[in-house]
Amino acid sequence: MKSRDRLLKILAAAAAVIIVVFFAVELYGLTSHSYSTQIAYEQTVLEAVDAEMYIIRDETLLTASGSGVTVQLAENGERVSKGSSIVATFDSEATAQNYVEAETLKRKLEVYKAIDKQLKLDNIDMNKLSGEINNEFMNIVEAAYGNDYSSLEKSKLIFSEKMSRRQVSLGQAVNCSDKIASLTSQIASLEGSAQVSSIIAAEASGYFVGEADGYEAVLTVDNIDNLTSKMLSDALAAKKGNVPENTVGKIINGYNWYVATVIDTGKAVGYEKDKSVKLILGDSESLTVSSKIYSVQAIEGNKTLVVFRCNLMNDELAALRKVNGKVVINEHTGLKIGKDALRFDEQGNPGVYVRRANIVNFRSVNIIYSDDKIIVAAADENLKMPYPHLKLYDEVIISGKDLSDGMVIG
Repeated sequence: MKSRDRLLKILAAAAAVIIVVFFAVELYGLTSHSYSTQIAYEQTVLEAVDAEMYIIRDETLLTASGSGVTVQLAENGERVSKGSSIVATFDSEATAQNYVEAETLKRKLEVYKAIDKQLKLDNIDMNKLSGEINNEFMNIVEAAYGNDYSSLEKSKLIFSEKMSRRQVSLGQAVNCSDKIASLTSQIASLEGSAQVSSIIAAEASGYFVGEADGYEAVLTVDNIDNLTSKMLSDALAAKKGNVPENTVGKIINGYNWYVATVIDTGKAVGYEKDKSVKLILGDSESLTVSSKIYSVQAIEGNKTLVVFRCNLMNDELAALRKVNGKVVINEHTGLKIGKDALRFDEQGNPGVYVRRANIVNFRSVNIIYSDDKIIVAAADENLKMPYPHLKLYDEVIISGKDLSDGMVIG
C-alpha cells in the first residue's frame, strides 16, 4: 500500500513538471518570435543577360633586336604618344636592376623635393588635405590587398608627401635636405653602371601593354565590318598562337576597341547603331564599361550578333580577351529589399511588413523589377496603393511568423 502511494506521488509530481514545461514552452512561443529586418535603401539594380564575349583590338607587337634584359618604361594600359620611349634593353640583369633602382630613387627624390617646396607655402586647406590623405591611404590598402605592388609604391610616395604637408601645417618640423642629398648621391652612383643598350619607341600613338597573349591575329579590326557568328565562335574556341621570343609588348592602336557577342534576339529589341549600352566584363560589376553599339546582325536560331564599341582603357581592360560577361538590358532604380520580405494581403496585393518601434504595419510595394533574390519597388511615395507605400529607410521585416497589420511585437 505504501509502495502504491509512493508511486502515485511520483506520477503526480512528474505530471506537474510536464504541465509546467508545456505552459512555459507555449508562453515562450507566444512572446519570443524572432524577426529579422533590413533597411529599404534606394539603389540602382542592373538587369543583365549572360554573354560570352571576345575582345577585338587593333594591336601591333613590339619586338627587340638581339638578346638582352628588357625593362618597361610605360605602365600597362598607359596612353603613349608616337615616338615616346616605352621599353629599354640592357646587357645584363645587374645593369637593368641598377637602372630600375635609380628610377625608383628618382621618383622618391621628386617627392622629397615637392615636400621641401611645400614647406615654403602657407594657407593649406586642411579639410581638403585630410580627405586626400584618407583617399591615398585607401589606395595603399587596395593595392596591398590586390598585390598591385607598382601602384602600392606610387601611393606610398604620394601618402608620404601629403602627410609631411600635414605635419608642417600643424607646426612640426620636417627637414628634407639630408634625404635629398642622400638620394642624389645614390642615383649618381647607380647611373654610372646602368647604361641603356637600346630604347624601343612607340611607332604610333596608342595604349601600351607589356605582353602579348597569342590572340592578336585571331580577330582584328580589319574583320570588324565583315564579322560573322562563325568567325566569332571559331575565335572563342581558338587556342593561343605562338608569340615571337623577342616580343616585349604591344601597342593598342587608336582609341576604339570592340566587344563581339551573341545574345537572344528578344534581348536585343531596340538595338541600333550608336545606342549606348553598359557591359559587365567578367563576374563582378566592378568592371563595368560604357559602350555604343557598332553593329547588329540577326542570325539563325533566334540569335543576334552584336558588336559594341568602347574607348575606355586601363591595365585591367588591356589584359582581357575572352570574357564571360553580361550585357546590361535595363537599369532599375528604386527601393531594394530581399525577396523573402514579400507578402500578399487577402486580396492578393503585394506588400511588405515594416517595423516601427514595436508596431508592425503592412506597406504596399509597386514592384518594378524582381529576380530570385531581390525585388525593387518604385520609390514614389505618392502612388495610389491599397496601403501606405513603402518608404525610404523603412525597417522591413524579412522573416517572422504570424505577422499582421497593426500587431505589437516584443
